[in-house]
Amino acid sequence: MVIAQCKKLVKIYSAAQDFRALDEVSLTIEQGEFVSIMGASGCGKSTLLNILGLLDEPSGGEYELGGVATAQMTDFERTRLRRHQIGFIFQSFNLMPRLSVLENIALPMRYTDKPRAEILPRARELAVRVGLEQKLYNTPLQLSGGQCQRVACARALANNPALILADEPTGNLDSTSSADILGLLQELNQSGMTIVMVTHDPKIASGTHRTIHMKDGKII
Repeated sequence: MVIAQCKKLVKIYSAAQDFRALDEVSLTIEQGEFVSIMGASGCGKSTLLNILGLLDEPSGGEYELGGVATAQMTDFERTRLRRHQIGFIFQSFNLMPRLSVLENIALPMRYTDKPRAEILPRARELAVRVGLEQKLYNTPLQLSGGQCQRVACARALANNPALILADEPTGNLDSTSSADILGLLQELNQSGMTIVMVTHDPKIASGTHRTIHMKDGKII
């Protein structure tokens, strides 16, 4: 089953001179894949990830998520689809510093119609899944970088997404924590999650099913 499909995506940023960040990129992500995207800074990999995550719109081409064409969607429709179909993991964790582990994991569920009585039990279940059952009431300031990224991984799973997008998830971590997070992502993938990850680290990329290399806005 195809989870995400791009056909000849183009993204042009207009400033003093037009910059072609994506140049007719075509890509298919199948259910259950773990795909890494590599390339030098400015090659287009983050732009591609943002379009996959419905955080940005292409200037041309087509993008389908779960078989749904996204080109003509309103902002509300895109937000709703993103909320229910995509989980995000960021390099800088993007956790709320004053909220506990449990509350950070629960946050995405509070923007859905999920019954409130089910939210904290679900968040607790996800915290256990990523090995943070002893840290439920700690805040991010009381955690290591690796633990913060585990919270982010659990939060990405909160709404049972079809696709997880990870943008340099090990970029701020030491080598031991990086290996731990890669191991966690591999476990999530083995349980059925589809993951697309941007990384600069060839060792991290080698732990995925396939690696897509980009240069000058193209897949090479």
